[in-house]
Amino acid sequence: MRRAGRLLGGATLLAGSLALACSAGRELSRKERADRSFARRDWPAAIQDYQLYLEESGLGAEAMDAHFQLGRAYFENGDYPTAAVEFEVFQRDYPRSDSLAAAAFYEALAWVRQSPPYDRDATPTLKAIQMLADFLLDYPQSEQAAWAQRSLEALRAKLAKKSLAIAQLYERMERPQAAVLYYEKLLREQPESQQAETALLALIRLRLAQGERAEAERLVARIQAERPDSELARRAQALLGP
Repeated sequence: MRRAGRLLGGATLLAGSLALACSAGRELSRKERADRSFARRDWPAAIQDYQLYLEESGLGAEAMDAHFQLGRAYFENGDYPTAAVEFEVFQRDYPRSDSLAAAAFYEALAWVRQSPPYDRDATPTLKAIQMLADFLLDYPQSEQAAWAQRSLEALRAKLAKKSLAIAQLYERMERPQAAVLYYEKLLREQPESQQAETALLALIRLRLAQGERAEAERLVARIQAERPDSELARRAQALLGP
């Protein structure tokens, strides 16, 4: 397990006075120029100079700070795929850094920012969910843990919405078996989602339409056992009829 550090401490240095001024008559070093560009929020210039500096340096403390700031510059510039890679590499190259938690946070956040609408390819969303789960496992006491949990729930809800939309599309296409598969997928993977009730009722309706009354009754019995006095139980029973 990665060693937790203070979330936005350590390598989040903006190199304040170093980045904002230099001694009279002395040319700024590559890293000083990068730090100055970062402080001005000139992300392309900061990215260029941090990259050049890292190509010339080793893995010391200044290089660690430069690598972290490079990841942040990519992130602030909206290049989330590259930012995610830089923070992943940072954690690999500096396993004893005090900024591991911050790097893990930014890596997860970069993937969250890449998650598209529910009707697009779910691959980035699945990766974001994985990164958030890893962050919560490794840094449960982080100041960002509550945010990570909320983001995780939101992304899972997005997947549930996607599964529901696909299932309903198959129903409209009169492909009930395919619809059943996606309703069951939703219930298996996001049983606490808002879409779960819709999926359960749709499954009961489809089972009855396919002549599988015993399976429909099993689903209704399950609902009544888990939520006996709920509106969902009443609607499920109504589908069975007298």
